[in-house]
Amino acid sequence: MIDLLVSLAIVSILIAMMLPAISMVRESTRKVICGSNLRQIGMGISLYSQDSRDALPDSVFLPPSTRSNTASNASYDRMDTVLLSRDEFPELKDDRWDGLGYLYGREYVSASSVFYCPSHSGSFTYEDASEDWINPNRAEEIIANYLYRGTGPNGQRVLYSIDSSAALVTDTLRSFYELNHETGFNVLQAGLAVEWYEDIGSEIANDLLARTDNGDNSGTVQDAWGRLDDIPGESD
Repeated sequence: MIDLLVSLAIVSILIAMMLPAISMVRESTRKVICGSNLRQIGMGISLYSQDSRDALPDSVFLPPSTRSNTASNASYDRMDTVLLSRDEFPELKDDRWDGLGYLYGREYVSASSVFYCPSHSGSFTYEDASEDWINPNRAEEIIANYLYRGTGPNGQRVLYSIDSSAALVTDTLRSFYELNHETGFNVLQAGLAVEWYEDIGSEIANDLLARTDNGDNSGTVQDAWGRLDDIPGESD
């Protein structure tokens, strides 16, 4: 009996030592899936632009006069919204899709799950929204886990006129409480490569997004886009 108890204790200790490693492997797998999602979104953006005179998908969160990244506060809080309420945004087109939602609504991206990161643990999960994707006309809005910029750093909306290293789509920057990953961000660049931004010291998560909750975080998200525009290293 004593030998059995000792063996169980040793096994328990080994399992406890292995759990962090197992968690790291799982998160690494989820990061790869997340990056794959962004690659599919990038392919959808490329196909969309080819059919739209090289223009990026439009968004009501961009100023209609300039369509630049000097957008209103709401744009940085909610640009990850893919389906919007016509009552709140009467300027929406008949199909009600906006931003990345055009990729799904016009069948450039066929799977709605692509818009959700498997590591996301905050609000707006795919499980909560899956029925809305099946019946979008019944939904008030659908919010994804990826943030869509809508322009290049200089306000350019023609895809191939934007610097290839500029960030177009990233893991959500909606708020500190909605982050997908604890250590960084997958970023889709204008050149359609997907890069990993290692958030060393949590400079974005803590220095920027932790200053706000789900409120006016327009300035902090704009700063974050600037940090994501020039990621060192090679493409995935």
